[in-house]
Amino acid sequence: MLKQRKKISLDCFGAKRLSDLLALPGIALVLLFGYLWQWSGEGRFIIGIAAGTALLLAGLIVGWLGIVCPRCGAPLYQFPRLPRHIPQHCPRCGEEVTKEIHE
Repeated sequence: MLKQRKKISLDCFGAKRLSDLLALPGIALVLLFGYLWQWSGEGRFIIGIAAGTALLLAGLIVGWLGIVCPRCGAPLYQFPRLPRHIPQHCPRCGEEVTKEIHE
């Protein structure tokens, strides 16, 4: 039989990390391929720009949906700007935002 894996939920810290891992390379790809496209004028670089834009949007969506207070569900950022770091306390409920280990 197949071994069942335990599903790990993504907390606000993991969502922040995943958001950064998607968005930052996306920005780099858009800038790099945009520069190459402008420099050479070849249309094939549009594929790289589209891939970078997709990564950037995926990172933003993960951040917008995942960086929320674990207690009340309020966003821990000012829309549309995502935070550089997770605040220590929720701006809505005032509870401390801590990294809880699920075992």
